[in-house]
Amino acid sequence: MKPNLVANKACAARVRVREQEMMKTRIRNMKPQIDCRPPETMALDHVRNNLKREQLLEERYHAIDRDNRILLQKMSDIMKTPSVKSGATRSHSGPVSLVRDARKAELSRITQENHAILKRIQQAQPVYNHVEWDDSYRKSLVYMKNGCEYPLALRKKTMQRSSSSLAPLGGKAKGMAATTGSLKSFAPGEIGNESPSADLRYVLKEPQDISGAYYLVEMATDGRNLAVTAYDEKQKATLELLVNEANHRKLYRDLKGDYRAIAAKLYLDGDRLYINHEGMPGPDPKPAQGA
Repeated sequence: MKPNLVANKACAARVRVREQEMMKTRIRNMKPQIDCRPPETMALDHVRNNLKREQLLEERYHAIDRDNRILLQKMSDIMKTPSVKSGATRSHSGPVSLVRDARKAELSRITQENHAILKRIQQAQPVYNHVEWDDSYRKSLVYMKNGCEYPLALRKKTMQRSSSSLAPLGGKAKGMAATTGSLKSFAPGEIGNESPSADLRYVLKEPQDISGAYYLVEMATDGRNLAVTAYDEKQKATLELLVNEANHRKLYRDLKGDYRAIAAKLYLDGDRLYINHEGMPGPDPKPAQGA
């Protein structure tokens, strides 16, 4: 499309604006070709009001009122007239029913039988004996201990739930706590070796070679600290180690969450348990005897 050539752009622009205003005015004043107004018949009375429906409703209401009056009159007559069952018009005396005594005797018999059944139920001895159950459980526990290759590591249920933090296992230490195992002589999971917190979660339970000796290693965590327990079955001794949150996070990050790798880094220095890892406190590990 070729552009329109004009002699003066300013005059052409004013003409164009004036033509647009005139077009808008014509569109605004334009009348529709279709009449959208409601028809005049809509204003008629018989179209706006349905007289037949109103008449039917009125007749229905009248019928309901008539029925209600008839029902009320019948109820009033019944209340005013004495009935035969009330005894007002009965002139003779005698039993109401011929089988009244038999029914009373039957009801009395059923009541006595129900009381007898209730008495037998209350006096019945229980079939289950909890004392025998406890004795059977103790015997089964002894049999299980005799048949196990490694010492039992059963978690004991505690009645009181302590906080989620781990308590020190013994003594005061900085960074990483270690305690000797010569003070106690019990296997992990036995009475007296309950976990320091009821919220602990065991992450490892397996035998492990530590400095040339085999120990049953248990690792438990409460989400922050790490508790390590090593049990020597021959010497009946338990070594315990408490790893604080910072060192636990470092071990978990460096070893990619493999607690078996953490257990493989355990070593002994005398009667203390340490972890051989960069940045962990403790003396340098010594080679195992006979290695």
